[in-house]
Amino acid sequence: MKLGLEVFLEEHCENYKNARIGLVTNSTGIDSSLRRNIDLFLEKGLKVVRLFGPEHGVFGAAPDGVKVSDFVEPRYKIPVHSLYGENLRPTTEMLKDLDIMIYDIQDVGLRFYTYIYTMAYCMEECAKHGIKFIVLDRPNPLSCKIEGPVIKEEFKSFVGGYGLTLRYGLTAGELATYLNQTFKMNVDLLVIPMRGYSRCLYYDETGLLWNTPSPNLPSLEHTILYAGFCLFEGVNVSVGRGTVHPFKYIGAPWIDSEKVYKEIMKLNHQGVAFRERIFVPAAFKLHNQVCNGLEFFVTDKNRIKPLRIAIDLISVLKRVHRKDFSWDKYFHDETERYYFDLLMGNNFYRKAIEDGATSKDLEPIWERETQQFYKNVEKYFLY
Repeated sequence: MKLGLEVFLEEHCENYKNARIGLVTNSTGIDSSLRRNIDLFLEKGLKVVRLFGPEHGVFGAAPDGVKVSDFVEPRYKIPVHSLYGENLRPTTEMLKDLDIMIYDIQDVGLRFYTYIYTMAYCMEECAKHGIKFIVLDRPNPLSCKIEGPVIKEEFKSFVGGYGLTLRYGLTAGELATYLNQTFKMNVDLLVIPMRGYSRCLYYDETGLLWNTPSPNLPSLEHTILYAGFCLFEGVNVSVGRGTVHPFKYIGAPWIDSEKVYKEIMKLNHQGVAFRERIFVPAAFKLHNQVCNGLEFFVTDKNRIKPLRIAIDLISVLKRVHRKDFSWDKYFHDETERYYFDLLMGNNFYRKAIEDGATSKDLEPIWERETQQFYKNVEKYFLY
């Protein structure tokens, strides 16, 4: 299998030897031998004049939600512009004199992951300035599976938008084509597909070493759980950020883990095992507090349904701990929307859980939207 980066270097880079390039990337911008794209570009004689970094920065080291500043890349003295600081979009000054912008970042295939909005915003700004936009395609680590509700327009934010389902089953290149055509961005877009890739592979089936997309997704198992457990960011529990197992640990000081464990066991979820767990987050929500909760293990990645598990666990927590449980407000900006609503894409599901609904009640509703989204994006499949 060859990544889009490798295909570009072998078959396309001669066409851009005289172009002034802006490279949108981070620590995931590596080839299958773990060599950095910036090193490979410069070795080939390409003129990379600016770097652009998404959330977590170009080195992928900044914590979740922390603004990143502009700086100069230390090895090559190339200016680095942050697209997760004072600006979420590249400005006219940042784009000045660029001929092309290249996007090369490993995504995770989930609507609430911010890298895809950095890509979308860059596409929109490049269209305004007549700059060609090239996407070097990479695998969707969560395979081709599409799941979850479609986000409603009034709930769009930097963790959701563009009519996506929660788990959208597309590679970055496929997504870019969907965005460009569906939302009439009119950017001069070129997607460099991978070679030898099958769209329904999970990342551990590609033969590639795990390419850690951000600090809190250290393995594929964590990423699979994140596909549903990110919803816990919208309630007053810790998801294990600041521990060795973010999104495998769910807990809070007020949780009676024995009661919650027994209630979840009754639901007989497939593809997952779990146990009671006490942990102390060293950072983020409930940091330095003893949290009682559960630890989750993926036993079958093809059968597990993290979204259903998350909905049911939230439902149990609300029922068992009615006085202590609460919905968190949006913590990434000054708006007063419920963060859970932004993650789910509307407020229907929060209200339904308030009324006692479980995943058994809600899955048929989002499944209809999932099927429609599949029909809408099928024509953009590259593999």
